[in-house]
Amino acid sequence: MATGALLAVPPIALTAVSERIIRPRVLYTGPWNPNPPSEVGARYEEASFVTADGLELQGWYFPAATERAPTLLFMHGTSYNASDLWVTEERAVAFGEFLRDIGCNFFVFDYRGYGNNPGVPTEGGTHLDAAAAAAWLYERPDFDPSRIFFYGFSLGTGIATELAMREASAGLILRSPFTSIHGMIVDWYPKARYLLSIAPWLPRTNYDTLSKIRRLDRPLLVMHGDADETVPQYMGRAVYDAAPEPKTFVSFPETGHKDIANDLVVPAIRSFIAGVLGEALPEVPRTRNAGVPDGW
Repeated sequence: MATGALLAVPPIALTAVSERIIRPRVLYTGPWNPNPPSEVGARYEEASFVTADGLELQGWYFPAATERAPTLLFMHGTSYNASDLWVTEERAVAFGEFLRDIGCNFFVFDYRGYGNNPGVPTEGGTHLDAAAAAAWLYERPDFDPSRIFFYGFSLGTGIATELAMREASAGLILRSPFTSIHGMIVDWYPKARYLLSIAPWLPRTNYDTLSKIRRLDRPLLVMHGDADETVPQYMGRAVYDAAPEPKTFVSFPETGHKDIANDLVVPAIRSFIAGVLGEALPEVPRTRNAGVPDGW
């Protein structure tokens, strides 16, 4: 027993050190904007919901102008929070145009420790947060669970994929997905592969989308810029290739991680949703293209 305890010390210490290094670099929020999304120019409802472990979180629900519209449950990337969508007039205008053009109900929320929310973000915690956000939607009397799509961007793709393993939805939409944090570390720091080869359980915060996507049981849309230097497109391709049919891959030419305009994102999402539901979405008046604000 004493020998076993001594042998366990190095792996435990290595795990603890790696988490202290990796987790703050993976899970962190940007500055919180206390103003409500009035500048967006769309109807909205502020949501409050409680996670399975007792944290009260915030979200914002933007209903579509048409009845029986599909719903997008959005999971944003790291370093952001929901208020980034309306933190400046330019971003608020772009987000308002996206909402009008997409023609869907849209629910965005913040994870624990993000925005104005309590708690410390962890991988397991963000999964509980997303499940609680989905439950808030499911409990609405005007909500149709057969018309909801989970939509994740960047870090949010790992959260949305896990949510698809737990909850029912019509489909899964991933923009700029990564294979795993393990894969991202190796991409950023190639020499780290040697350390990870002798400690294959690391990192503990991993968001292993590549392995989970193989079990997906609903339609998938993957969107990725071909000039993405944050999450390289080959990762999005790997996630797409590993997923079962039906699936769609959309490559955005000469675009990076954040600079994908409404004119590219909106048609891809609307076409995917229409194909999944087997119906044409109601036409909405297209607004000028202000682009998509950073972070979603």
